[in-house]
Amino acid sequence: MEVNQRKPHKSLLEYFRLFIRLLCFDLAIFLFSSITHTFFRDIKTRGTYNIPPTGPVIFVIAPHHNQFIDGPIVMSEVKARSGRRISFLIAKSSYQRKIIGQGARLCSAIPVERAQDLLKPATGTVSLDITDPTQCMIIGQGTKFTQVCEPKGLLGIGVANSQIQEVVDDTHLRLKSPFKSEYENIQQKIIQKLSQGTTFKTAPHVDNHDVFQHVFDHLNSGRVLGIFPEGGSHDRPDLLPLKPGVAIMALGAIANKLKQGDNVENICVIPAGLNYFHAHRFRSRVVLEFGKPIIVNRAMGEEYIENPRESVNKLLEEISVRLREVTVTCPDYDTLMVLQACRRLHCSSNREHVPLPMVVEMNRRLVKSYQEHENAPDVVELRKLVLKYNEKLRFMGIHDNQVQSLYESNRIKLLFMVISRAFKVALFWGLSLPGVILFSPVFVIGNHISKIKQKQALAGSVVKIRATDVISTWKVLVALVIAPMLYIFHSIIGTVYFGHLFPFNNVVSIFASCYALALLTTYASLRAGEIGLDYYKSLKPLFISLISRKSNKIEIETIKLMREELGFRVNEFCRKYNPGIFEDYDRIYGAGGFEEPIDTNNTTRMRLMRRDSTVSLDLGMDNLGDIPIFANAPNEPQSVLNALLELENGSKREDGRPNLHRATDSSSTSNSSMDGEIITTEIINEKQSDGSHQDGEIRVREVY
Repeated sequence: MEVNQRKPHKSLLEYFRLFIRLLCFDLAIFLFSSITHTFFRDIKTRGTYNIPPTGPVIFVIAPHHNQFIDGPIVMSEVKARSGRRISFLIAKSSYQRKIIGQGARLCSAIPVERAQDLLKPATGTVSLDITDPTQCMIIGQGTKFTQVCEPKGLLGIGVANSQIQEVVDDTHLRLKSPFKSEYENIQQKIIQKLSQGTTFKTAPHVDNHDVFQHVFDHLNSGRVLGIFPEGGSHDRPDLLPLKPGVAIMALGAIANKLKQGDNVENICVIPAGLNYFHAHRFRSRVVLEFGKPIIVNRAMGEEYIENPRESVNKLLEEISVRLREVTVTCPDYDTLMVLQACRRLHCSSNREHVPLPMVVEMNRRLVKSYQEHENAPDVVELRKLVLKYNEKLRFMGIHDNQVQSLYESNRIKLLFMVISRAFKVALFWGLSLPGVILFSPVFVIGNHISKIKQKQALAGSVVKIRATDVISTWKVLVALVIAPMLYIFHSIIGTVYFGHLFPFNNVVSIFASCYALALLTTYASLRAGEIGLDYYKSLKPLFISLISRKSNKIEIETIKLMREELGFRVNEFCRKYNPGIFEDYDRIYGAGGFEEPIDTNNTTRMRLMRRDSTVSLDLGMDNLGDIPIFANAPNEPQSVLNALLELENGSKREDGRPNLHRATDSSSTSNSSMDGEIITTEIINEKQSDGSHQDGEIRVREVY
């Protein structure tokens, strides 16, 4: 029986504090929006009608390709489109940073302690007991395990971490799972370190009970939460394994309300896909897509209380599928490049008028069709031909979108076009020169520091490919520090100069005018430079056509014929394997407006090859402190078979309740791991894609 409890009235002081908190939040969002719209040339949204105007909401966002930029993009766009304010879960190590932490506090972020952030060097060395068949017994030399280690704590050897199951004595301890990695080079380092003996680090057990309770209270008060379920940022073309924390938060908040006897309000879990076009580049593009919400209701909360493991597993699988419906994911980088080329070849006739969100949707549909038929002989041949075409483009030094601009007409006409566009390039770049001079220290220092941080991030991760996910963050952070200093410096010079010319004017007003002039000059230079860059990109194919000899003209004709043939093959692929892949283009992207909802009929089938071992364990509310919210370690988990065996043999506590300590596998996936991944290898989606045109059409000049 539900009990309606009357909420106590807030005092004037509480209302004042709430006003100040919301004001600070909105000011921070305004700053974030200014930063993101300066760094990115286009930020487009899709599916914002899926965001409810009231009630508790959890935004599940992936992929996490831009370290501290992803959050501000989502916060500013959600606030602008729906008026909702998102509070993010953030690692406590990031929360304690000066600039990042201050912004997080202004936005009411919830800090989460991670065990790997607490790792500290310990005395002695560790090696593997080769007589132990489980490879979990660790032998120490000169160690004091009883003093520096504890059960459920973390043991790290640099390239991998694992959770401690039992501390036997000062020189012996047992791990919950062995040190492993799916990457051969990392696994070789692990074997070498443990066979020869290596230094190590330890971290205490992290109790997340208070964090979960904070999240439950946050959601049950009707507020909005944001989380990146992959854990840390990365630059891989596929999603990292999702952590169960997001599912436990939604189900646990409902269960918490049920136990308190209060009215239960449904929680909306909304998948949000961040689709970048060169995420690390200044003035690139991004599409933020919101999927259909997953409603977590009273019945699911009751099921969670009765059977937490199954209910969490079911919800997490649904979240995983929904996330893949709003993201473009590929098993490897080469496949992604091939499919992007196929999409460009397919829509070459009207590529200048394809809306940016449609580019993302076309990429996604091609990925799904390719994954279903990648082993077909004609598909394998098409892949080889596209790779050969891309290689020829690199050899000629041009991009695919420039092939159709190669001319074979008379040289006088080409010369006139080259001179005309060269003049425009010089004009607009000349207009941008003052801002370039003023702002050049920011570009130079930002580029230098971001490369240093990129190398550091790559060295400390086993899943990052090039660590491009940290570049944008450090460019922005450097700009936030250096740019105001530059503006102040130039404004002081201007104040001194104009102060001598006009001695009777107010110094403060002169300084403010100079500062505003510096800002205006920077913005005007940015816009002029972009126009000049667009003209500059169009010069190369014209210049190649102008200076081409007879043999080079044959090359031009060959590459154009090759592109035409590939376009025909791509169209054949679409007609043969997915006849309706793009048939709803006009219906979705017509005059109806991009944000209008369209009825969808989804029939989604997925096959799971691997499952996060944490999800296969007991994830009830009795011991939430042992459940990891973010990933803890770059280690490979147990296989599905081992996880199922553990379930069969799972122990119970003395009071008869499930042993939730099995959910504390800190050796599961981290921001530098691919282990335990939920891989959707087959998705057959028979839906008519939702969404339509937003804010008019944009012209796409370069993608990926």
